[in-house]
Amino acid sequence: MHIQPLRHSPSVSPQKNVSTAEFAQVNNAVQTSAPTSTDTVTLSRDAKQLAANAQKPAEMPALRDNIETLVELKHAKMKYQVIADMTNIATGTSQGISAPTAYYLSHNEDARAITVNHIAQQQQVNTMQIYAETSKNINEWA
Repeated sequence: MHIQPLRHSPSVSPQKNVSTAEFAQVNNAVQTSAPTSTDTVTLSRDAKQLAANAQKPAEMPALRDNIETLVELKHAKMKYQVIADMTNIATGTSQGISAPTAYYLSHNEDARAITVNHIAQQQQVNTMQIYAETSKNINEWA
């Protein structure tokens, strides 16, 4: 891609220095100018009633119900996550635990003790399987 230079450069005119008197004259004209016409608006009875109703606070029960539903949904989701993590730990397919599970285990001594014992047993089983596999390979070579 080739960019060609601009052939027709725009002409630049030098700036005119404005005296403080001219600046003050323009500034005063801008500040003191008033609208030349005034408009009158007439509101209907319905418009006044709508404006009065718009200023009333909104009803909160619907919002409160939605918040309670959202809280219940979040609670169920966290409970499901804890159950899923604990199931993965029990089956030995766990790749880690989520924040809700860590919170649950940090506040439940019995669950934490059972989880730690089960993970230790899983590690022992894995170690024994690796030992058996390695021993089998060594015996085949001998």
